[in-house]
Amino acid sequence: MKINTLIKNNLYIIFFFSVSLLLAQKAENPDNKYELGTIKWMKMSDPGTLIVSTSKGIYGIRPNESKPSFLFDKRTNVKEENFHLQPGTPYAMFIANGMKGVTFVIDIISGQTLFDSKEEGYTFITSRDIILPENKLVVSGIRKNKGKIGASYIISVFDLATGKEEYTIPQKGNNNVTGVSDIIDGKLIIPRKKGLDCINLSTKNTVWTANVKNINFVNAHKDAIYAYQASTNKKNTTVFKINSNGKLAWKEGNKLKGSVRQTEYVPQGIAILTDETSGKNRESKIYFLDINSGDDLWKKAPKTKGLVSHFYTEDDGIIFGVATGGINKIKFNGSPLWKKPLKTGPNISTLAKTDKGILYITAKDADIVNDKTGESVFGKKIKYKQSKSVASAYDNTNKRFLLSCSDGLYSIDGSSGKYEVIAKPKFGEKEMPTTIEMRGENILLSSSQNMMLLDKNGKQIYHEHFKSPTKSTFMKIISGAVAITSMAVSASAAYRAGANRTSMGRYNSYGATMDSYSKGFAQIAGASFGAMSKRFKASAQTQNDTFILTKLSSGVGLVKIDKDSGKKLKEILLKDKKPTYKIDDVERILYYQANKNTIYAYQI
Repeated sequence: MKINTLIKNNLYIIFFFSVSLLLAQKAENPDNKYELGTIKWMKMSDPGTLIVSTSKGIYGIRPNESKPSFLFDKRTNVKEENFHLQPGTPYAMFIANGMKGVTFVIDIISGQTLFDSKEEGYTFITSRDIILPENKLVVSGIRKNKGKIGASYIISVFDLATGKEEYTIPQKGNNNVTGVSDIIDGKLIIPRKKGLDCINLSTKNTVWTANVKNINFVNAHKDAIYAYQASTNKKNTTVFKINSNGKLAWKEGNKLKGSVRQTEYVPQGIAILTDETSGKNRESKIYFLDINSGDDLWKKAPKTKGLVSHFYTEDDGIIFGVATGGINKIKFNGSPLWKKPLKTGPNISTLAKTDKGILYITAKDADIVNDKTGESVFGKKIKYKQSKSVASAYDNTNKRFLLSCSDGLYSIDGSSGKYEVIAKPKFGEKEMPTTIEMRGENILLSSSQNMMLLDKNGKQIYHEHFKSPTKSTFMKIISGAVAITSMAVSASAAYRAGANRTSMGRYNSYGATMDSYSKGFAQIAGASFGAMSKRFKASAQTQNDTFILTKLSSGVGLVKIDKDSGKKLKEILLKDKKPTYKIDDVERILYYQANKNTIYAYQI
């Protein structure tokens, strides 16, 4: 299991909510003030550290600390594109002078520099990869010989829990690393120019070399290793299987069209999702390979007619949804499990399990279908005008689903499927609800600038609307009330540590999902992963208040509103028309750039 260290995605655990304009005490004095160098940019990280690039270096600010927890000053004025937060980890990687240049790996919780390529003697780096859940860094490149003149090609393994080098493996000749490696049972499986090497880390000896060259990434299992080789033009990917003795298990690799996006290993075979995106052709393909031969078990693959947005393996087959509309479920033998593909509207926002069947929600329709047949459980799906925003929730007390769309707020009986529109909320600035949250038996609807609480029958208790600062500043940046991290499940350390394949989750299980991530982080060695475990466990808790950036009487500011009463709890005047700020919703902290050198932190 591993994370490609060149990932540039920046994931945030940040929530933006709506509130209303009422009289309240202003809170303009910050709880903490940080005087830094000239600020270039700042961003929130998964572990809750605010990362700030300045003329003095990279500062890390931890929640509720009066001073920055660390300053990485080995480089100053760091560009954002050179500083890569590693999703689902407590690490960041800074790469200077191009992708083959100087590399630093930083623990952004402790502030410790775990790897400094210059101090370690590397003059040229060909690869640097974080391997999880083993929590190792594998580096390859040209390294100065210790105590001797000259340099050699070296592969090194560092323990990221301590930053200490565990293994140094000298290599001969021009045999560079070509892709992302893996570790299993004390053996490093590493793709190189002349073949795939299995190196015993304790002895540093090469156990075997498999005759597969220019591999891009490896998935190592106890009984076999799977290697993926992308063509130069990225139009095809060839999959190889290597036995634990280094011999090819398949006569030859299986050549698939497109780039591999997702691979699921199940007892019946290997399910692979690829994307073809060259030219005008943008389509996903699904393959199911025989574990023993590598042959495609399906004589005729299901048609996708577009890019797949949802892809899950279940006990009885594969279910997938297409971005432009349509859901289908296929048995592992390739035959359709459903009589025919299910026709749906575009933009499938939800595809999840319920007690009654599989719930899907799109921009134009919603239904619960039988898991085995694909037919509507209640006999008829809900159709509505195409909506720019569709929100949903499950009311456990009244055993019903709630769905907000262009028609209004639907109440759908979870047993009979009978539905009715119980409210037609009118939000300011022509917004639509983007989230629904149950507050006891009351229903909270939220959008970017609006907040409305209804009773269980849809009768309005309160409605608050805050005007956006200006349409050019806030509204174009934030679409909807909540910006929630997806945790990039395919690259999540917690997910990979806790499961081997992707199955559909239970509907409305955000808290359970965060708790699952928390448990996964707890399995990985190191104090910083322990801190992440606690943070994600805390993030699963529902908050009783919410925030929004709005135009106040004295300028732009952030206000805090109680969800149940609609009353304003706090108001923070930021003054700037275009404020630069980040919110840590877990610790309830607003970080605001007050001027070019200073950041204010408000406990909100």
